[in-house]
Amino acid sequence: MRGIVVGTRGSKLALAQTEKVVKRLKEEGYKSEIKIIKSMGDVMKDKPLHEFKGVGAFVRTLDLALANKKVDIVVHSYKDVPSDRVKGTVIAAVLERESPCDAFISKNGKSLDELENNSVIGTSSLRRKAQLKRYRKDLKFENLRGNLDTRLRKLRNGLYDAIVVAEAGLIRLNLVDKIDYQRLNPEIFVPSANQGIIAIATRIGEEDLVSFMNHEKTDLEAKVEREVIKGLGVGCAVPVGIYAELKGKVRLICEILDKKYLRVEEELSRKSAIEEAKEIAENLRGEIYGKQRM
Repeated sequence: MRGIVVGTRGSKLALAQTEKVVKRLKEEGYKSEIKIIKSMGDVMKDKPLHEFKGVGAFVRTLDLALANKKVDIVVHSYKDVPSDRVKGTVIAAVLERESPCDAFISKNGKSLDELENNSVIGTSSLRRKAQLKRYRKDLKFENLRGNLDTRLRKLRNGLYDAIVVAEAGLIRLNLVDKIDYQRLNPEIFVPSANQGIIAIATRIGEEDLVSFMNHEKTDLEAKVEREVIKGLGVGCAVPVGIYAELKGKVRLICEILDKKYLRVEEELSRKSAIEEAKEIAENLRGEIYGKQRM
């Protein structure tokens, strides 16, 4: 059986995610080789992601390498993947979702409620800033980029009083038992769409390379969340939290934390969840922009 070249970013977290995919490939009898590809998002580490022109700062370079047959598959953090794909590529599988939650890590082990007034929080996420500011109006914010190791080092060095990261990253790097952190309630701090999900992209027509590892429950949750973010059409320049969880029915929470605060909580039928999510997004879009721009 031929070898598979797996494209990925070079951070510890990206490689840990890729190793999960490589392990599954090995179990199916595939030989694989990891190829590290740098993106513009990796090079320009001091710039907030929402300031990059276009979308998918970490994704497009990988998908172009896939489309140009420099690699056979690529591994993404699904929350970074834009709706508009590079021509000829497709998300062919998702692994089982790990935690969708945000993790709050303070330099002294204090919780969000215990933190001193006017504490400085490190994050570049507009969503996290808006949610934290709504929860505690006294907090101040500073831009924070870089891989997880870099972020934790900056916290230890005293540049921030606390930082917020995805709990899934801590899980994948085996840091859960080594770091004292607070898991933020996803009902209050609604996660980004697809947070905690690893996605595998292939060229169109080659989905069978990885389709065996697709996790159906996660796949439906991811598609519902992506249908909402696509229907809203707001990109990463507007703070939005979207979280779907399948438990018999699909529970969907969506909140928009822009000039106008909007929140929706709905239970969707499993069979028609994607269509219902599309309708919800259209209604929310009408609330955001007004009927004249629909």
